[in-house]
Amino acid sequence: MGDTVRTSPTRRGGPDLLMVVAVLILALGGCAISASARAFSETMIWWLPKGIVQGLAFSLVGILIMAGLMLIDYRTLTRPGFLWAQFLGICTLLLVVLSLPEVANTSRFIAIGGMSLQPSEFAKPVLVLVLAVTLAKAGDEIRTWQGLSRPLFFAATISGLILAGKDLGGPTLLFAVTLALAVAAGARWMHVGILLGVSGLTFGIAARMQPYRWERLENFVHAWGFDASNFYDISYQLRQSLMAVGSGGIGGKGFGLSTQKAHFLPAGKNDFVFGIFAEELGLIGGIFLIGVFLFVAWRGHCIAERAADAQGRLIALGATWLVVGQALVHIAIVVGLLPTKGLPLPFVSTGGSAILAFSILMGLVLNVSMGRRSYGG
Repeated sequence: MGDTVRTSPTRRGGPDLLMVVAVLILALGGCAISASARAFSETMIWWLPKGIVQGLAFSLVGILIMAGLMLIDYRTLTRPGFLWAQFLGICTLLLVVLSLPEVANTSRFIAIGGMSLQPSEFAKPVLVLVLAVTLAKAGDEIRTWQGLSRPLFFAATISGLILAGKDLGGPTLLFAVTLALAVAAGARWMHVGILLGVSGLTFGIAARMQPYRWERLENFVHAWGFDASNFYDISYQLRQSLMAVGSGGIGGKGFGLSTQKAHFLPAGKNDFVFGIFAEELGLIGGIFLIGVFLFVAWRGHCIAERAADAQGRLIALGATWLVVGQALVHIAIVVGLLPTKGLPLPFVSTGGSAILAFSILMGLVLNVSMGRRSYGG
């Protein structure tokens, strides 16, 4: 990844407190909702449900990771040697996953004892760091194909390895953020438009190659035409999800009182957890949660604008867009605005790898917030 990018003089301060509060709300509130969503499928550890114990443990570790990242200047994480180690390490893990038995028709997990590691989640912060460095180093050359080639190579390598594991949604989100960061770095819209066309064609081919993906797209198109007379013709998962969201009404049934989580809504504790959230806390709760994520987006952009250098700006933007973008996509899927796809809701869905990966991303944003441009002599 070349020489270290030159940076402007900076001074270190405290983290963005508003962002800290928002992330803590997501982490601790998400832990509670996650525990509620899997209440019907958990064993007990001591006197507490396993979900609560695991959720608290991962949330605590995630908070510690965020605090730890704030102690390390992000420029240390983007030094060439360390950056190459991260990139090669995550690619190795993604290759290892491909050699293991499939789980739920995909190759995503590495079993470690009684737990599982999902490398594709940890690929997100690695890609953000790699893109920030390569895009910042490109400078004005980012307006040429040559300047775009290096960041595109790293993004395509990671996305391609994840796609090889039969995960289409993850690479789509990663490549969308890659193109957005390229625009933020100064790439020409014509180049981005061509890349959008190529990625759209790739998406269509990948979807057509797997019958279940194509069926999801057909179900999505069919669902847009449903009414009360043919409601039960749409896919079971989307139907149960809409029933969960709709039955929550304005104020919800109350925390812990969801009925869809009793094995009616598939993947209700992870890929469709917003359905359980909306059923228990209603439209008001749903709007509040979306508001928190939009607040995170706003603070992330404020932090990016105050960043000490181009690297910091792109790290803050990339990490923020990945977290908020995945949250909005998850919610859109749950309410039927996008085709069904397994994407966890950041900090709310179960899954230790996702919680830790999103904690790393927000830790990077908070790290950038501690750097300021140094003005004067």
